[in-house]
Amino acid sequence: MQSRPRLLVLATLTATAAALAAPSVVAAPSKTMLLRDAKGDISDELDIQRAKVSIDSKDRLRVAVTITATAAPAAFLAASGPPGSLCVRIWTATNADPKSQRPDRLACITARSRTALRGRVYEQDGPGLPEPVGSARVSRSKSNRSFIIRIRPSTLDDPRRVRLAVESNRPGCASASCIDTVPAAPTTRRFRLR
Repeated sequence: MQSRPRLLVLATLTATAAALAAPSVVAAPSKTMLLRDAKGDISDELDIQRAKVSIDSKDRLRVAVTITATAAPAAFLAASGPPGSLCVRIWTATNADPKSQRPDRLACITARSRTALRGRVYEQDGPGLPEPVGSARVSRSKSNRSFIIRIRPSTLDDPRRVRLAVESNRPGCASASCIDTVPAAPTTRRFRLR
């Protein structure tokens, strides 16, 4: 039979080991997050229906955006004005205030040509246009309704958590009425990356 002091030591060591193991559970990436948007809140083929946020098998941030209609890459092209896009707006600072600050990263899907898409990550650290800091992998469903962007953590400076929102921009239009956001601006959602 074990002595009482020995049992107390074993109990203390077990509790300490459990406490040390706990942070790895807390630091686990967020589960899949689903963001839904009302159909027809903008009159455009890039009207967002939902966005699904997760971490893929290579630890990249994966955002799948489903729109209410079909849209081939040509639908992102504009005869004049800005191109159409689907973008993930990302705030990487833990103390960021999305209501008063622009996102410091944008990960966007645009058209490379009438048949191909392009994924880029941009940094916005001051006034002026955002600067590209890397590429992102993009793909689309056979139905041309879901568009997927995969973002490497290194292009976001490897934060543990981010705040994010997803938006679509109608090609050729620079007005706020041409932007569809999920969740509705200025609301964002928190997501744990690691």
